Amino acid sequence: MLLIELGAVVALAQPLGWALGYGFSFAVVRGFESDLFRIPFVVSRYTFAIASLVVVGVAILSALIVRRRVDRLDLVRVLKTRE
Repeated sequence: MLLIELGAVVALAQPLGWALGYGFSFAVVRGFESDLFRIPFVVSRYTFAIASLVVVGVAILSALIVRRRVDRLDLVRVLKTRE
């Protein structure tokens, strides 16, 4: 159940992260613009692909860590523990 939730959150967060990152980058470029110099605003598909691969990679690593800890749980002992 945890892994399905993690997958859904990652899948839904990708487009939101792309939009927020694009908007933040645009704001930073416009903020540094002056009369003396101008920074071009260039964002390629490669940038979005790298960002997505990093997020998916970290999500997979996190899922593996959670899976490992759940597999090591002693369910009988956990269920006997009082709150």
